Amino acid sequence: MHTDDHLLAILEKYDGWMREGKIPYAGKILPVREACRSQQRILPTQQAIQILRNARTFALAECTCRTHYRRCDHPLETCLLINDMADAWVEASKAQRISLEQAEEVLRKANVHGLVHQTAYNPEQYIWAVCSCCSCCCYRLQILRQFGRDDLVVRSDYIAVQKETRCNDCGLCVPRCIFGARQMVGGELVYQSERCFGCGLCVTACPEEAISLRMRALRHR
Repeated sequence: MHTDDHLLAILEKYDGWMREGKIPYAGKILPVREACRSQQRILPTQQAIQILRNARTFALAECTCRTHYRRCDHPLETCLLINDMADAWVEASKAQRISLEQAEEVLRKANVHGLVHQTAYNPEQYIWAVCSCCSCCCYRLQILRQFGRDDLVVRSDYIAVQKETRCNDCGLCVPRCIFGARQMVGGELVYQSERCFGCGLCVTACPEEAISLRMRALRHR
């Protein structure tokens, strides 16, 4: 775990916005599209691509968190800016307009790299970006993991469900879960559903299709 003055300053900023009622939270997890079965209805507000489709405009930029820390070799161009933020960054030559098909490819590659989809919030605009985040660099995920701030980064409206009869304890889902909901104990997979944030990365890693997403109970959202 890396705690530094830069991250603490980001946390202080988020806390200030929260106290003043300017944002509901700093980020919210979104399930990856590939984790959703064809017959399953995922709420439009929970689909990264649908958020972009409903936006006035969007643009692709390098992830500011990963650019700052550079602790991994994941792709840098994963931040999809929305509306006013997109306009401002394009005008400043820090982002480029892309098509919806290109945005879908950015999101698809994020799943391959095990990056967590997340909406980002700030006082200027309700949702200003759809990010694909790693736990080693992302400001919000670092704050969640280091300080347990699940009031700042909240769960998606979905939760992973395990079909024990299909699970062969291969453990491929374990490294995909940055939230610590999955671990191998004595050669067997142990799943702690209360730690699941509903990102869906475990679903896309399972070769046995033993994991699926379902709507989270209202009291747990």
